[in-house]
Amino acid sequence: MENYSDIYERMKKKYEQVSGSEFDEASDIAIRMKVLAGEIYNAQVNADWLKRQMFVTTASGEYLDYFASQRGLERKQATKAQGELTFFISAPKDHDIVIPIGSVVATNDSEPLRYRTTETEVIRAGNTLVSVYAEAEKPGKNWNIEIGYAVVAVSVPSEIEYVRNREAFVGGTDAESDNELRERIKSTFVSPSNGTNAAYYESLALSVEGISKAGVVPKLRGIGTVNVYVYGDGKDASSTAIANAQSLISKNRELNVDVKVYSAQVYKYNLDITVKAKSGFQSSVVKQKCGQAFTDYINSLPIGGKLYLSGIGKYIMDTGCVENYEFNTSMSNDEISGTQCFGVGSMDIEVV
Repeated sequence: MENYSDIYERMKKKYEQVSGSEFDEASDIAIRMKVLAGEIYNAQVNADWLKRQMFVTTASGEYLDYFASQRGLERKQATKAQGELTFFISAPKDHDIVIPIGSVVATNDSEPLRYRTTETEVIRAGNTLVSVYAEAEKPGKNWNIEIGYAVVAVSVPSEIEYVRNREAFVGGTDAESDNELRERIKSTFVSPSNGTNAAYYESLALSVEGISKAGVVPKLRGIGTVNVYVYGDGKDASSTAIANAQSLISKNRELNVDVKVYSAQVYKYNLDITVKAKSGFQSSVVKQKCGQAFTDYINSLPIGGKLYLSGIGKYIMDTGCVENYEFNTSMSNDEISGTQCFGVGSMDIEVV
């Protein structure tokens, strides 16, 4: 595509060729020509942008969403991480302490992440703690945190002495990017529906908010049946997500095909590893990074996938804080059925 200068220079040469006189940059015609060249350039830019929106491989934003809707897909929106916060007092009281909905607890970071309770709970008289469901203040993957990171009481009852998340916050996801949505759209062309095409039903399930993994097992209930197993981001898919997936798939299934959506059975895999930390890294930091690496690897495995120790090792080494590692002899490669999904089990990480 021509730039503004190219257009202007071409117009000047044409003017001199047709008029037979030298072009005067200080003339009124020069001003007019510059304005016209700018408008022509803008028109070319808009036309070039419009051409890109005509194809899946180059479309972006809402125009890519239009392509997705033509294939029965929708862009997945960002979701909030969810978990539990536990509120403590050191000694029992003779009265109830109410933890109101909207109580805020944050991480102890330079840029703290804040979490809000989603229900009202009570530390009953005679008790010293209560766990309350909570969610991240904003959606996004960065709001997923491990156990023990939300410890700063921001707005809680004054009688609460300390707070901690005894469960990891999981399920936070970023909005689906153009590239991620584009790949899902392209897969529907590569694997068109044929009645029991696994990729077709997989792509439909993955378009539902709250579902990050999907696996398909045909004929498990007989000829003409398809079972779709789904899982959320680090946790079971919610009943709402499963119902939405069932509704979407039921509307788009082929004739005479019975399709049912189920929650995948979680197969928890435990980590037992000794790592040698690189110089300059604190043990607590190494443990946190290795734990997150193990979680990321487990979350990368598909439903019905295979787990390799070499894969865990690569994620561990990619943390940049580990010089070497050794797995406990009880650990081994593993494989699960098409109805199961790997989940994060216990983590025993020894740093030397």
